[in-house]
This record gives sequence, C-alpha cells and structure tokens, in this order.
Amino acid sequence: MTNSFHFVSAELVLALGAFVILMAAVFGMERRTLAFVALSALILAIFRLPSTLPLGQSVLGGMVVNDIFGYGMRLFILLTVVMVVLMSMAYAWPQDEDMGEFYFFILIATVALDLAACAGNLAMVYLAVETLSIISYVLAGYFKKDLYSTEAGVKYFLFGALATALMLYGITLVYGLYGTLDMAHIGARIAGGDVQGPALVVAAVLIMAGLAFKASLVPFHMWVADVYEGAPWPVAAFLSVTSKALGFILLVRIFFSNAVVMAPFWGCVAPVIAILTMTIGNMAAFHQNSVKRMLAFSSVAQAGYIFAAMALGQVGLTAAFFYIAVYAFMNMGAFAAAAFLSPVNAQLEAYRGLGRRAPVMAFLFSVFLLSLAGLPPLAGFLAKFFVIWTAVEARDYILAGAVVLNSVIGFFYYLKVIKAMYFDEQAAVHDPRISWQGYLLVGGCVWGVVFLAIHPQAVLDILALMFV
Repeated sequence: MTNSFHFVSAELVLALGAFVILMAAVFGMERRTLAFVALSALILAIFRLPSTLPLGQSVLGGMVVNDIFGYGMRLFILLTVVMVVLMSMAYAWPQDEDMGEFYFFILIATVALDLAACAGNLAMVYLAVETLSIISYVLAGYFKKDLYSTEAGVKYFLFGALATALMLYGITLVYGLYGTLDMAHIGARIAGGDVQGPALVVAAVLIMAGLAFKASLVPFHMWVADVYEGAPWPVAAFLSVTSKALGFILLVRIFFSNAVVMAPFWGCVAPVIAILTMTIGNMAAFHQNSVKRMLAFSSVAQAGYIFAAMALGQVGLTAAFFYIAVYAFMNMGAFAAAAFLSPVNAQLEAYRGLGRRAPVMAFLFSVFLLSLAGLPPLAGFLAKFFVIWTAVEARDYILAGAVVLNSVIGFFYYLKVIKAMYFDEQAAVHDPRISWQGYLLVGGCVWGVVFLAIHPQAVLDILALMFV
C-alpha cells in the first residue's frame, strides 16, 4: 500500500490541484492565478516523480507497472502539459470563457495520461484512454458559442466513440482467449507458444485501431483537420503532441513489452500503415490554405515517420521515441508561434508580412517549420536521419525511400508559410501582442530543437536504458 501511495503521489498532486482550481473558479479567481495554480501543480508533480523509485515494485495490485519506460514517459507527459499551460497563459482567450474548467480538465487528463503510460493491465488501458477521450471531446468543443468548435467536439466524439468501441471489443476478445487482462501474463503465455490463432489477430487489429486513432494513423486520421481547426490553439497543441504520444506509448506497452500480438501480423501491416500515413498526411497538407489545417495534416505525416521506425520492430523503438522527443518541441513550438502570430484568423493570408511586423516570433516559427521539414542541422533532420538509418540497417529500403520522398514533399508546404511571412505583400495590419509567457514557451522549444540537434546522445542514452 505504501508503494502504491508513493507511486501515485504525483497524480494525487495533480488531482488536488484540479479540484482547487475548480473551487477557486467558482469563487471568481482570475484566470492568470488559475493558470499559475495549474502550473504549480504540474511542477510539484514533476518533483514528486522521484518518490516512485525504486523501480520494479508491484503497484496497485499489478494494474500499473513501475518501470523505467513508464517513469520516462510520465516525465515526458508532464513536461509537454507544462508547455500547454504556458501556451494557454499567452493565448488570447475570449473574455467570456471560464478558464477554471479548462485547467481542471487539463490536469485530470494528465492524471489519465500518466496512468495509461504505466498501464500493466488492459482494463487500466481502457479506463485511462476513455477518461482522456471524454475530456478531449469537451476541450475540442470548448468555445461553446463558436459553431466550428462545437463541430470539432461532436466530430471528435463520433470518431472517438467508434475507435474506443473497437478497442474495447478487442480487449474483451483477449480476455475471452486467456481469461485475464494482465498484460505480462498474456505476453508470457504467448511467448510460451499459447497462441490462439486467428482470434488473437482479430483482437490485435481491434486494439490497434483504437490506438491508431489516438496516434492519428491512417485510416483513423479523418478527424484530425476538422477537430484541430475548431479547437482552441492550446487544445490543438495538446492533442497533436501529448495525446498523440500516448498512442505510441501504448503501442509499445501492448505490442512490444508484452507481445500481445503475433510477429507476422506486425511485419506485414505496420510498414504499409506507416507509408500511407506519411504520404496521405503530406499530400493533404500540401493543398491547405489554412495554417492550422496544414499543421494538422503535418502532424499526421509526422506520426507516419514515427510509426515507420516502430514498424521495424524492437530495433526501431529508439529512433521512434527520439523522434517523439524532437517532435514535442518542434510541433508544440509551431502551434504556439502560429497561434501567437495570428490567434483569430489561421488562413495563410493572415501571415503575410508578419516577418516584418513580428520579426522575432516569425523567425522562431520558421525554425520550427524547417525542423519539421527536416532541414539540417536542426533536430528534425536528425530525427528523420535516425529513422532512415534504422530502416536501411534493417534492409527495409522501401520504407527508407518512402521517408526520404515524403520529407522532400514536406519541404514545399512548410516553405509556403515562410514565403508568406517574408516575401508576400503585407496583409491587413495587425500587430501581434505576445506576452513574456509566449516568448518563454517558444524560446524554450527552440532551445529544445537546437539542443537535441547538438546533443542527441543525451536522449539516446536514456532511451537505450528504456529499450534494453
């Protein structure tokens, strides 16, 4: 019991902070103070993480796993949510919006994310993912008076309900086959030769469908553009980085750590999904006139690059999660910079001439776009290089070629935004007002992109410990 309490102490801090915020909002506390309370809860939770050590102990009756992979992913989740809160502090929210609810939902969603990242039981996977999903539906439609935001919430709910139902059906099939939902027990039985034939493949496909929705992999990506476009910018950033990362974390938990899948299924299907995801994402982004929708489809393509490494099996996990670390900085920074430069109008025309009116933020936005495109010497190039190199070493030349070709396609639509900011005629005059929190967040993300380009070994050494 003591071990369990220490393990969830970080999550208890977040839950307590969430309810303090909710009650404080009822009594009219101003939104800036609410944001600092949320930020304080997240920072305190980060400092509470070492209390979960030592690793390897049984926690909550085996429902969660206290291992180094979970520890690292919990830290990653908390850091990305800190970036979301900083972005929300600098974002130009409508004056009539109740921000207490927003920070309450963000902190509770973080609790669900942390528990899902450490799940050792398929029941915990479902409960955590469903909690996160319900909160995400609410956050996507947060602007109640905006028809686009309401549409985003409804579409996300409809697609999400289908994906969750498929995953739950797959989990019930696994329980019917093995009589347990404990992933370590199921993995041990599969490793011992207790494979239940086609029924296990069906279960794996259904579970993967639910996780592919979270990771926005083809064909479960159709919701992305409409939801991101209608959602507030900080929510879109949260969905594109933190929520998306959870899909890949759970893929490792279920399909690698515990082998709840047959190898032939993964080797045949995963590379095809990766190639389709990066190709469809890039082709759709190429034709967008809305920067927000372009970034949405770009995030689909980026998910394809990450999954390309995972499609190679265990040897590709280090490259995949190094890409996720880089992606968190460059995509969060891109969404934040785009939001601060033009918070209301996300059309490409609104960004014309901003290289002269907001030179610092436009330059930082350009750095993120070039990193997403994979321009050396930025970290985005290094992340793509590791994926390509891993594919070549695995002798999957088709997958490596697909990553190279799609990276070239991506250059064109990223450069289109840079061209609009620096070379097109100035649009209607508007001076972006960017707070110190905005510069702190975007500057921190640029530092992350540059640091990982110069010192990638710092992350690679940690990942090597996770994927021994």
